[in-house]
Amino acid sequence: MANTAMKIRERWICLALAIAFAAATGSLVAQDINAIRQKAQAGDAEAEYQLARAYYSGKGTAFDPKQGLQWLRKSADQNYAPAEFALGVIFQLGDQSVSKNPHEAATWFRKAAQQNNTDAQTRLATMLSQGLISQQEARWHTPAVAKTDAPVKQQNAKGPQPFSFAEVETGLTGGITNKRMAALIGTYGVDFSLSDTSRQKLTDDGADEPLLTVISASKRPL
Repeated sequence: MANTAMKIRERWICLALAIAFAAATGSLVAQDINAIRQKAQAGDAEAEYQLARAYYSGKGTAFDPKQGLQWLRKSADQNYAPAEFALGVIFQLGDQSVSKNPHEAATWFRKAAQQNNTDAQTRLATMLSQGLISQQEARWHTPAVAKTDAPVKQQNAKGPQPFSFAEVETGLTGGITNKRMAALIGTYGVDFSLSDTSRQKLTDDGADEPLLTVISASKRPL
């Protein structure tokens, strides 16, 4: 029994560490947990996230993952990216109060990824490569998709949709690196041909020559 309890505790410590490194702001050790709690109770999203971290780590308050999950959801529901990423981790791993659910994890990772959380973007790509989610679920630059537990192969029956010119522009001006954009376009393709005008427009948006070469070679039919 002691060994079982220790293993559960160790698992939660690992999960708490994952949350702590998810674009965390500030240190719980340096802050007054009561002040954090007051801000959280007043609806401050960052404080809700910090309070969740405290419950998951047991620092400044009793170790209580159920309470942590409640505060984490409150924060994520206010579109706070670190909390969205943390929820994704929890559903990706599963625990004694939340079942492992890659589709739910992808939902939260996608929300965080849309706010330029690169860890969330990476996890979506990894889950896609492992066949845990569909290409549609992994595409964080598109509007949210309906959640489903249908097999990935069925979801992918029509194949991935290529990027539009507007989507490429949005990605570049939104802070996505040329290297990451090139990798995404290499996977999904584009639905437009690269003309002199569009080449110049993308160059003005920050596209470098290697990315333009990938775009030029990636025209796919809809």
